[in-house]
Amino acid sequence: MKRDPELRPLSEHHHHVLVWALEIRRTAESGGADRDERLRKLGESFVRFWDESGHEDPEITRMLAEHATIRAAAEDVKESLGGRFASEPLVELGRMLHDHVRLEEDHIFPRIEKALSEAELHAVGARLTHLHGDKR
Repeated sequence: MKRDPELRPLSEHHHHVLVWALEIRRTAESGGADRDERLRKLGESFVRFWDESGHEDPEITRMLAEHATIRAAAEDVKESLGGRFASEPLVELGRMLHDHVRLEEDHIFPRIEKALSEAELHAVGARLTHLHGDKR
């Protein structure tokens, strides 16, 4: 499926919320007399993003839950590789990864593309490129 060029990093990494975590961490570590005020403003901005991002939406809720499930399954595979290998966890992880990426590519990302302006898509793309490196 053809994707807006600014969403390619998002499509590859599926972790755009990490940008928020990075900004919060950097602001918290930056110090300065206005640190708490900058954190408050960042918190307000994040809450607006969170509320407007449809986190009560079933597809969004499913996507977020799947991230946690996939991380746990990856740890199960890692443990299996360090001991007595069991193939079924890896096979199940492959199925989960396929289904999860299809959810994001077919349903979530088109909604993001529809909801954000070109400038907002560019800002997201720039942040993700900075966070994950440009692999285009």
